[in-house]
Amino acid sequence: MNILKYTDFLLHKPSVFQIKKTDHIQQFAVALGCGTVLEKHSTPVPATLIVLKGALKFNLPDLQLELQEQDVYEIPVDVEHSVQGMMEKNLFLITKELNPDSE
Repeated sequence: MNILKYTDFLLHKPSVFQIKKTDHIQQFAVALGCGTVLEKHSTPVPATLIVLKGALKFNLPDLQLELQEQDVYEIPVDVEHSVQGMMEKNLFLITKELNPDSE
């Protein structure tokens, strides 16, 4: 499977493609065009972001991070954040740990 076949680098909204979902993890790719924003949201479970292509602004309430290709970032649980694409084509992978207390 090639993720790029299932995502578009749109300027008006994120393009999201689910890769895998089990009882324990959810994994999906998000593509953003330049300036496109994944609006404010939070995650109730541990999640990891990996930048596959481009660069991102990761906006937290008191901090703005610039993430580059191959950067890995552990997204804080229950902290509102948004993500903005910085290059023409920006692609990142999110892996969420579902049911972390069941192990």
